[in-house]
Amino acid sequence: MELTPEAAAARIEQLIREIQEHDYRYYVLAQPSIPDSEYDRLLAELRKLEERFPALRRLDSPTQRVGGAITKEFPVVLHRHPMLSLDNAYTIEELREFERRLLRLQPDAVLTYIAQLKIDGVAVSLHYEEGLFVQGVTRGDGVQGDDITNNLRTVRNLPLRLRGTVPAYVEVRGEVYMLRSDFEHLNKEREEIGDPPFMNPRNATAGSLKLQDSSEVAKRRLRFFAYFAEAQGLPDADDEVMQYLRSWGFEVVQTHGPSSLTEIEGFILQWEKQKDALPYDIDGVVIKVNSRSLRTKLGSTAKAPRWAIAYKYQPEQAVTELYSITYQVGRTGYITPVAELQPVRLAGTKVKRASLYNYDEIQRLNLHLPDVVIVEKSGEIIPKVVRTLPERRPPHAQPVKPPSHCPECGASLLQAPGEVGRYCPNYKHCPPQVIGRLEHFVSRKAMNIQSLGEKILRKLYQRGLIRTFSDLYKLTPEKLSGIEGFAEKMPQKIVQNVQSSKAVPYPRVLYALGIRHVGEAVAQKLAEAFTSIEALYNATEAEIAQVYTIGPIIAQSVYSYLHDEENWREIEELRRVGLQLSHKSLMRLDNLPLSGKRFLVSGTFPSVSRDTLISYIQENGGIYASGVSKNLDYLVVGEDAGPAKLEKARKLGVRMISLSDLEAMVGRPVQRL
Repeated sequence: MELTPEAAAARIEQLIREIQEHDYRYYVLAQPSIPDSEYDRLLAELRKLEERFPALRRLDSPTQRVGGAITKEFPVVLHRHPMLSLDNAYTIEELREFERRLLRLQPDAVLTYIAQLKIDGVAVSLHYEEGLFVQGVTRGDGVQGDDITNNLRTVRNLPLRLRGTVPAYVEVRGEVYMLRSDFEHLNKEREEIGDPPFMNPRNATAGSLKLQDSSEVAKRRLRFFAYFAEAQGLPDADDEVMQYLRSWGFEVVQTHGPSSLTEIEGFILQWEKQKDALPYDIDGVVIKVNSRSLRTKLGSTAKAPRWAIAYKYQPEQAVTELYSITYQVGRTGYITPVAELQPVRLAGTKVKRASLYNYDEIQRLNLHLPDVVIVEKSGEIIPKVVRTLPERRPPHAQPVKPPSHCPECGASLLQAPGEVGRYCPNYKHCPPQVIGRLEHFVSRKAMNIQSLGEKILRKLYQRGLIRTFSDLYKLTPEKLSGIEGFAEKMPQKIVQNVQSSKAVPYPRVLYALGIRHVGEAVAQKLAEAFTSIEALYNATEAEIAQVYTIGPIIAQSVYSYLHDEENWREIEELRRVGLQLSHKSLMRLDNLPLSGKRFLVSGTFPSVSRDTLISYIQENGGIYASGVSKNLDYLVVGEDAGPAKLEKARKLGVRMISLSDLEAMVGRPVQRL
């Protein structure tokens, strides 16, 4: 039976309500009520209905959380009310002086407070109209911030539509943050593709919210805590406003009170002891006068409200001796200096080493050898050196000089323009770089060669059995026999696992090569656009950059890698040993009907999803572009096409075609839903 638009609208409404309820139970209440498979089924049904009836797709649909919008620039938005910073207190006595100031301003006031954990995240302002999320803005300079609405839609516990009865307009403020476990996962992924790790979860959150591709933001697993709401009809007591926020579907930052300052002091000291047990970082407690009408009377200074203060926890610190600096070489050759310390107890563990990040940090700290330093552990995975104590520095100490040669292979180090890190350019023969690339090559998401961990790879490297990826496929049980620590059947098992990996498809082989900036998603996009390694080799940097979501930085990295003679010889050797370096099911790129032509899609098409249309273009040899430019060959125009794109295409003389024109060029129709 054919589904009518009316029936589809009713089913879409039902699915959105169901999925939003499950999101609320999972992300806010932590009480999931259905298995993941059932949730995925509901989401898939909703996505299919929206693709079939694009006019019924809503802004509050859960499908909008996956992102996909590309934002070249973030518009600047004036805040309706300034997002002021807070004055800080570092001792209980400073907190008591805060209360004395309030009483001098309002001598007859009966002061009660609420206290909230101070999340170490990124402050944002959310705007809701008729319960629908319509805009999200960063704090910026407090007066104006950047519009990051598309990126905030991807935050899974941020309501796209408020629950229950809500005022016509609501402003909600809070912190976007990242769980420590997700931060560690993100840094591991970045290291796998050769990108430098983030320093801490807050740094990672801030960087994520400014990404131009919201689909990439969606992968960062960001979360949101609410701590403020402004709307007509809200109660005077702020603790009651927190209850409204919860009823609307927000996860609210942990709140204590209303109570006296003495009770608040107990809350502060309690969480100072327990903060490391939380799954996210806090750096203190915010104390606010509970009465909102009293807040108005107390007012604000130019920089901060008088009625609130942040009690900042001092990161746990220790004084110790710095006796040496060692330099680690990563898979991509970047040199990371590490402080070698006299062991000292810090945050319940014995600390012997601390990260120094790069030589610029060494200069900033004015480090000498030997030296006396203060180290701290505050939300960092690795302790860091905070500052030196020059007054305790030994008289014979000398300033630390930048490393000039790689500590592993002796090659002269280089520093790229605009970057703070130094790197070893001998990436083909520097042992830690070679072993790191081999470790990436055999990893689960790449070639998935089991039994070959870092220790075994190092043994094989030291015995001269492997130097390149293709060397792995030349191993035999005889070559592996007699290696210390190998069980009797280990050589045969390793060889079998290596040979089995020849069935791994082309996109994963491309990822396994370890090209800088090429992660799993990028490798998949490249493989879709260029269906063989030769096609990718023959493409220009500009053609690679035109692939949807790729851009010039990745394009330059890919082009340089493939056009290095030694790298290409290794790729040819990988082909000879049997790896998949093309899509077997597809024709050669130069024989396809859209070969070499650049396309962009604007608008919607009945019964055809955007992803299906992009795949259709790429499968037939076309390159999907990231925007309208003079290099674009065709703009495929559908219903409600973007006026700005159409105007720019007209000015540049880009040919605009319909979906039927495109199908005529290919010679077969695109698949309908």
